[in-house]
Amino acid sequence: MRIEIYILVVGIFVLTACSGPKSLTSFKDNAENAALQGNHNLAVESWQQYFNQQPAEEINGASYAKAAQSAFQVGNNELAVNWFDQARYKNFSSAEMYASLAKIFRTEDNLSKELSALEFYTENFNENLSEINARLFEIYYEIEMFDKALTVWGKLEQTSKNELANQENFFQINLEKKNTEVCDSLSLIILEKDSQNIEALEWNAKKFYVKAENRYKEAMEKYNKNKTTKQYRILLEELEKVTADFKKALPFFEKLWEINPEEKYAGYMANIYARFGNEEKSNYYKKYLN
Repeated sequence: MRIEIYILVVGIFVLTACSGPKSLTSFKDNAENAALQGNHNLAVESWQQYFNQQPAEEINGASYAKAAQSAFQVGNNELAVNWFDQARYKNFSSAEMYASLAKIFRTEDNLSKELSALEFYTENFNENLSEINARLFEIYYEIEMFDKALTVWGKLEQTSKNELANQENFFQINLEKKNTEVCDSLSLIILEKDSQNIEALEWNAKKFYVKAENRYKEAMEKYNKNKTTKQYRILLEELEKVTADFKKALPFFEKLWEINPEEKYAGYMANIYARFGNEEKSNYYKKYLN
């Protein structure tokens, strides 16, 4: 009888000892299988059971990262970040992990953490760099890190460079950097896509206006200093060029006036028509000046 009891106790002990690891392994397998099948809610539950019963020192970073991805998929960002942090603590990292972290921080409007995740991504991984660089360009523009934005622009795919929003940001950066040649060409590209783009219209309007006005003043100054027949012929030639540039500027100012009839545009247009000798139209726009 004692021998039977001893065998029974030993048997129960063996079964108990074997059932623990098997159960833990089952939780992990269930979590991974559920994730593969797209059932991330079940995956999260299974991972939680696994983490609750497994000693922390025996859990690897890859497991935390997988669990975090499922938490991210079900919209539990707080839990996802917590598990991603555990994965990083375990010295684990992957492109998918940092891409997900960047997306989470973006939804939370945490620009500094999103930027850190994206920069770590570009420094350590090569997958999907087109998407990552496009977002980096947006952020660098937003926080006015223009030199870095220009560096990233050179890495963008042509499809990203052709997007109007990116071209508008790139135009603004080059305005700040005084890259006139880039602004000249890019402003026209932008206007082909958006004929009412204020910045591009103003760039072209003022470019031709300033060129004409400076030429006019320089030509008049030279003539007033030397009123000879030769200098007068030179003056007439220069005034033809002045008129041509004013005519180039005028359509851009007219478009700006149509969009928003502001005093600052009226001043330019009044002066252009004065240079044309059209007193009636010049006076019309002078009415809008204070």
